[in-house]
Amino acid sequence: MGLAIKKELEGSTVILSLHGVLDISTTNQIDSYLENLEKIDVFVFDFSELEFIDSTGIGSILNAIYLSQDYDFKIRLQGISEMTHQVFEMVGLYQIVNAFHGEVVQ
Repeated sequence: MGLAIKKELEGSTVILSLHGVLDISTTNQIDSYLENLEKIDVFVFDFSELEFIDSTGIGSILNAIYLSQDYDFKIRLQGISEMTHQVFEMVGLYQIVNAFHGEVVQ
């Protein structure tokens, strides 16, 4: 299974909706969306249709969080399933998002 990404632009907010699997074989797709971010205010990851994420997928999210500091935008995580929530909680992703003034919407 692969990863399908839908990108929406609403004003100065970029919404990336992920459908499928975010793992070592698909993280390069996320990385291409993490370019040219200097003119946005909010970058949203919508995990509503994410079926699986591994540590490399989490690495891509962390990369976006660190870029948010360089380009001064906020990160928002939304549509988090129970399985994804457990993974994020286990690796401490929520604490990192909060430390970087991001937002988690359950």
